[in-house]
Amino acid sequence: MKKSVLLLVVLFIFTFFQSNAQVERSKWELGGGLRLNYLGLSGGISGFRASDGYEFELNYKDIGMDNYAPSLAIAIGGRYKKWNLAFAGSRGSYKGSFTTPTEIVRDEVKIDSGAMVDGQIDMGIYALTTTFGIIQKKHDFGVGIGFLILNMGSSYKTYDTNGELIDLGGNHFFPMPFLAIAGRLNFGNLRFAGSGGGAYFNGKQDDIDYRVFYYTVDIRAIYDFYKGEKWSSSVSLGYRTLFMDMEMTNDLGDWATEKDNYSGPYVSVRVKFSSPEKWTFIRKKDRKE
Repeated sequence: MKKSVLLLVVLFIFTFFQSNAQVERSKWELGGGLRLNYLGLSGGISGFRASDGYEFELNYKDIGMDNYAPSLAIAIGGRYKKWNLAFAGSRGSYKGSFTTPTEIVRDEVKIDSGAMVDGQIDMGIYALTTTFGIIQKKHDFGVGIGFLILNMGSSYKTYDTNGELIDLGGNHFFPMPFLAIAGRLNFGNLRFAGSGGGAYFNGKQDDIDYRVFYYTVDIRAIYDFYKGEKWSSSVSLGYRTLFMDMEMTNDLGDWATEKDNYSGPYVSVRVKFSSPEKWTFIRKKDRKE
C-alpha cells in the first residue's frame, strides 16, 4: 500500500512539472548569499570497551547538549542553461557537561570515575555541487552530484587529582561523494523549494575504521523583494533536518556509534546577477530546422 501511494505521488509530481509550458529565463546567472541557521541537536553516543566489557550510552539531553545554536553559512554559485554549480560551507558548535560513570582511558590519558567533564561537538560542512535541471518549465526539478567534506570535531576538558587540566578530543575530516534532488514551484515573486540528499564515507583514520552516513532534507519559501533588469534579491525562510550517523571500530574490538540529528529553522538572503540574454529550452525533436 505504501509503495503504491509513493508511486502515485512520484507520478503526480512528474506529471505536474511536465504539464507546464516552457518559460523564458536568463541564459546564465551568478549569485551568492548568507544563511543564518538555528538548529537544535538531539541524539547521543554509545560504545563498548573490549578490555573489560564496559558499555556506555550518553544521551545529549542528559548532559545539556540538546540545545539550539546559531551558525552562519555562505554559498556562491551560478547557472548556465540547465547546469548549476555551487559551493557552500557552514559550521556550528554545541556544548554540554557530564560526570564520568567509570574510569576512562583515552590517548593514553586516564580520567577518573566521577570526574566532571565539559564537552563540545563541532560540525562543519563544505560542499561543491553540480545540478542538472531535468525539468525547467514554469516549475523546476533537478538531480545533482557533488563532493562534500564533513568536519567533525570534539573537545573534552576535565582536571586530574593533581588539578592539572586534561584536554582530549579530535578533529576529523570525512571526504565523501553525495547525491541530491531538488524541486521548485514558481508563482511570480513567490517560490517554494525543497531538496534532499545523502553521502557516505567508509575508511580508516588514526587506526580507527569509520563508517559515516550523512543525509539532509530542506524545505523553504522564497520571496523576490527586488527584481531589476540584471540584478535581483530574495529572502528565504526554511526548515532543515540533518542526520549524521557514525560508526567507529578498532582492531581491539572496541566500538562506538554517534547519532546526531540537527533540526531547526533558518533565514537567508541572496543576491543574483542575470544575463540580459534570454533562453528557452526546447527539446531537439521539437526544434524547427
